Amino acid sequence: MATDSSPPRVRRWLNVFFALPLLGVLGIYGYLLYSRMTHRPPPERVISTQPFATAKLGGARASLFTQGDRLRPIGNDLYIEFRDAQGHLTNVGEVTFDLSLNAPGVVMHSIGKVYPTSTPGRYRTAVQPQMGGDWTARLAFHGASGSSETNFPLTVK
Repeated sequence: MATDSSPPRVRRWLNVFFALPLLGVLGIYGYLLYSRMTHRPPPERVISTQPFATAKLGGARASLFTQGDRLRPIGNDLYIEFRDAQGHLTNVGEVTFDLSLNAPGVVMHSIGKVYPTSTPGRYRTAVQPQMGGDWTARLAFHGASGSSETNFPLTVK
């Protein structure tokens, strides 16, 4: 007659001990699945159809677009569009854009790397002025059609 030397209480705790990791893995998997199903992607930013600023550079006119009608101290997706004298989009080459704020005792800069979009003549950058005030924007381009640079005031609210 075969007898089990371990008491039933110990065997029950051994079963619980081996089931706990399985329950833990299932709990983590369930939490991750629940998080994926209930979280939505971030909202898409709607870019204004009206430029909040325009500037003349050489023979081109640059229009600046962002979410809303002005720059904010937080991150701004900024679109820059160049049009020739006839109003057609024109590719100007490499574009640079930066903001500077001269305050008493300090000079602040906000520089964004400008990337061309899939549409020739349209460029995209992101700037974070981090502070409201009257900033000076510097917009420049360098390409096959030549080079040009301009400075103009921008208000960040």
